[in-house]
Amino acid sequence: MDTIDTVKFWAENPYFDPETQAAAKSLLTAENKNKREECFGRFLEFGTGGLRGIMDVGTNRINRYTIKMATEGVARIIKRKVNESTAEGVVIGYDSRHHSFEFAQVASEVLAAHGIPVYLFHDIAPTPLVSCELLRRKAIAGIIITASHNPPEYNGYKVYWENGGLIVPPEDTQIINEVRNIERIDLIKSIPFEHAVRDGIVEWIAKEADEYFIKTVRKLSLGKRNNNKHLGVIFTPLHGTGGRLVPELLRQQGFNQVKTVAEQMVPDGNFSTVVSPNPEDIKAFEMAVAQASEDDDLILANDPDADRLGVMVRDAEQQWHWLTGNQIGVLLLDFILSSLKQDQRLPNNGVIITTVVTSPLIAKMARDSGLEVIEVLTGFKWIRKAALQFEREQGAKFVFGMEESHGYLMGNHSGDKDGIWASMAFAEMVATHKANGLTPIERLEQIHQKFGIHIDSLKTQSFPGSAGLAKMQQIMQELRNAPPQSVAGQTVIRITDFLNNTIMWPTKNETTSGKGLPQSNVISLELSDHSRITARPSGTEPKIKFYFNLHGNDLEKLNEHLTAVQSYFSSTK
Repeated sequence: MDTIDTVKFWAENPYFDPETQAAAKSLLTAENKNKREECFGRFLEFGTGGLRGIMDVGTNRINRYTIKMATEGVARIIKRKVNESTAEGVVIGYDSRHHSFEFAQVASEVLAAHGIPVYLFHDIAPTPLVSCELLRRKAIAGIIITASHNPPEYNGYKVYWENGGLIVPPEDTQIINEVRNIERIDLIKSIPFEHAVRDGIVEWIAKEADEYFIKTVRKLSLGKRNNNKHLGVIFTPLHGTGGRLVPELLRQQGFNQVKTVAEQMVPDGNFSTVVSPNPEDIKAFEMAVAQASEDDDLILANDPDADRLGVMVRDAEQQWHWLTGNQIGVLLLDFILSSLKQDQRLPNNGVIITTVVTSPLIAKMARDSGLEVIEVLTGFKWIRKAALQFEREQGAKFVFGMEESHGYLMGNHSGDKDGIWASMAFAEMVATHKANGLTPIERLEQIHQKFGIHIDSLKTQSFPGSAGLAKMQQIMQELRNAPPQSVAGQTVIRITDFLNNTIMWPTKNETTSGKGLPQSNVISLELSDHSRITARPSGTEPKIKFYFNLHGNDLEKLNEHLTAVQSYFSSTK
């Protein structure tokens, strides 16, 4: 049916609750044409992190009915693959956002109607904990209701497969195709939640999941407990799920000077004390900095589903510095490499997995230590897939994976990035450096002295609404079909198109095959001074992200060049 018919169906069918019917009916008026198209013009698509969107009425919005449709698609694929795996059951977790538990219940009801066992967390749960529990129970899939660090009006639906990682092709497209094949949403079967619990189809997950997770993560410790007790730490979960595990994990690791931002320890779907619940934004740290005393060395912050880590550290003059995702990753990797070398545990056949937009410094450090480096597309699902494939096919050891958007993982306890483990590891790293009379800022400078100064920056341009989507497509098409010959005085020497899997060499007038990665609407430009600019539309938000990676020996000149390059691309609006 077309858009108008779909809206009428939602407005008139008594299957939908009265509030939904009224909202759909209001979209039939002429003055609401644009909103009607935004809400019902298409189906939500699986992006880098699953479904994510604004909570509202419509097929292109997050609501109990699109959650029901997505789960029906998941259930059909699980039933189709049940003979290919010994795994069974679905682990479901959810964060502190509005309607998250309701959506988790809806998903449980649909799965239960298919006879698929459900293991449901009794309280809000961090994403890495849910992935870990999926692996512990050997479940066939996992569902997490979260929109990560998005604004309060968003929610999302992430689907994990039995390897503990987010779904990748072909499962993601198979699920969406099943969703599109649903002819009547009102015919999707479900069992009332209370009945499913009563009949044992839905089973509550107890505290043993937390205990197992903490015990497993503690085995990844690289620090010395005696150093930890001297470190002053402030932690904030930014009203999300991290408060469930991080303070207890730090306590068990001997950090006895841990403070929390009390107001932000309270789960709150409005994220009332921050402009954005995003540790990638320095503004999210304002309350933590305000309560810091001279005895505090480190501020740790998780996003609402606690798969990301943001930090602030002090320099030698006791001034606070917010670190980028790349800087955090560089320091973590440096700590991992030095600790494993010191303990003679650095594997000869180890691998570091990073993304095509992460700082090139990560690869330099890894190769300098004799490790192999694999670059994948943005999204931790690709890191998980590559890690398992590398270990399976080459008998190698996955050491560390990261993406610049504050996502990190060591070990195989989780199939997704883990802000809980990263909180412990970063705190141990700072404690170790403090014991040696060194600040993290000073250690970064030492790393740059060895490998060259690296400046990595991200600028985002937003394009809201249907018109914004068209504008994003236009910008990417122009970059693809008519790329610049030079940027900020530097010649463009290489253009990598990840959608067409090609590498263009403009100065040689040659085109060669690309890196063989899955198709993705990403374009990377390399300049004659080896600067790299990468343009990537977000898979979950109406934004284009521009990543800038520069390196050299003169910090002042690098900053000047960064300003010039960013100015060039800001004109794409």
